[in-house]
Amino acid sequence: MSGEKYRNKAMKIVVGTSGVTGVRLEKDKETLTVEGEGVDVLALAQTLKKKAQVELLAIQGTMKTRRQRKDRRTSSSLVDTDQQHSSLPLPIDLTIDIFSRLSLKSIAISRCVSKPWAFVLGRPDLRDLRLTRSQARPRLLFAFWEGNNLFFISSPQPQSPDEMLSVAADHHMSFSFDHPVKDISASVNGLVCVRISGHRFVNGRRFTVEESVLCNPSTGQSLTIPKVKTRKRVGIVSLLGYDPVEKLHKVLGMIWLQDGITMEHQVLTLGAGGGGSDEKLTWRMAERGIPCPCPSSAGTQNICIGGVFYYIHAHMIVSFDVRSEKYSFVKPPKGKLYHRLLDCNGKLALVPLGKSYYFDSETVKMWVLEDRERHEWSKRVYTLPPMWKDVVDPEEWLVIVGVTGPNEFVMSSEYSGDPFQVYYCNFDKETVTRVVIQGVGALRSGMGYSIHTYPNHVEDVKLMEL
Repeated sequence: MSGEKYRNKAMKIVVGTSGVTGVRLEKDKETLTVEGEGVDVLALAQTLKKKAQVELLAIQGTMKTRRQRKDRRTSSSLVDTDQQHSSLPLPIDLTIDIFSRLSLKSIAISRCVSKPWAFVLGRPDLRDLRLTRSQARPRLLFAFWEGNNLFFISSPQPQSPDEMLSVAADHHMSFSFDHPVKDISASVNGLVCVRISGHRFVNGRRFTVEESVLCNPSTGQSLTIPKVKTRKRVGIVSLLGYDPVEKLHKVLGMIWLQDGITMEHQVLTLGAGGGGSDEKLTWRMAERGIPCPCPSSAGTQNICIGGVFYYIHAHMIVSFDVRSEKYSFVKPPKGKLYHRLLDCNGKLALVPLGKSYYFDSETVKMWVLEDRERHEWSKRVYTLPPMWKDVVDPEEWLVIVGVTGPNEFVMSSEYSGDPFQVYYCNFDKETVTRVVIQGVGALRSGMGYSIHTYPNHVEDVKLMEL
């Protein structure tokens, strides 16, 4: 192997090959020794020669009985299980770096290669590295549901595009539930909370069933949130938040009575027991402090920003600190709130709920919370660039779905179309860019088919702990 570039390419190809259990770079830095079982040697050799300019020198193999393979599985693995999977022929930093660059599909396949590989892919430092890279290059996430089925599609998120682009949706994931999907939350650091509701019959009597399910569009894993144990329940709303300091997801369960005021607040922490814990997810009481109105589970009416959860109810803005688990109120900028909540570069923003923008629209109005403690808001009025009328399709009506940079908004339709288009409006550059998302509009078109767009989605490859 001549050069570090091709050496690294060869490493990535070998690590991602099914059946490979060990990789070792010899002292001469020119020879790569590969160990494994059931490896397609011919296909591997062809791939190495084509993509990394590496020639296959020799093949060595021995026939082993099932008993021999079982007795020697620790010595033939990539990771030494006698040392709790910590000893690697390759430096652990290099191994983590290689795994972190794999696609989601390759990571899913690699988890099934062996328990040692699955252990490495479950390391917190690998997950953090993958998250850091995903946050630097976030994605667009599209969600839609039909009956009991929920579908996610994601595509690369253009970075301040200046010209019309066509981007392919390169990741698809679907979930199926026992009851119809009613609503979903926005993506919260890679996870989505789904509310399902239906009926079941017991001894001829009909009972209403409502459940909340956590879904990871990156791994395809789902986890039904355990039921809250309480005698006061008339209804419950589950909200998903994320603590960026402790790097933990938390679910806030709010039990409410007929007057709509919450009586109990309980918190469930996802993965608090650490890796390998056998503890079940359990609810615990949180400090309620003040009676709070029950929020809507609609994703447009609640949002988690920087470890603080906000939601609107009855013209009030309630905030919940995910780490301290304490409530407070934020005085709204206006007496009446018919607004959608957005993350504006780390700050809470309000845009009119149900407001659509057409090719002949002229301005965009927004309130931004500048200081949460002092309840200070700033009103921003943006004039749409002159090229807006020339770029936006006259037959489309758009909504603001997010903010991707200083004074850069993302708009899209709430209904599927072919082609499906996303618009980037940069008020500093006075540009409007249309981005066609391939693979979304062709699924199904029609006014009755709604689609939800979430910018700044990050991929979390950590498996949720049961």
